[in-house]
Amino acid sequence: MPQAIQRTPERQAEIDHEVEALALYHFERCPFCVRVRQQIERLALPIEKRDIQRDPAHRDALMAGGGRTMVPCLRIDHGDRGAEWMYESADINRYLETRFGS
Repeated sequence: MPQAIQRTPERQAEIDHEVEALALYHFERCPFCVRVRQQIERLALPIEKRDIQRDPAHRDALMAGGGRTMVPCLRIDHGDRGAEWMYESADINRYLETRFGS
């Protein structure tokens, strides 16, 4: 696995604040979820992870918000504009790389 990205403490604090609007719905043994968790780790993103197998409330929230219980799913909170539910590991990884990769 590639080395984790290095940032200044100031930039990391900005990133930490930005990812408060994100949550990853996943479960441990899903290979597509593993890919996304590896990307999150590589990019040093403290994104909240919500395991839908261990917590039925997370599964219910995913179904209610995203319309299906497929994982991985990245919930992106846009504040007063609502939430976006991004499925597909490749799309999630591309989004994370574009937004936080530099």
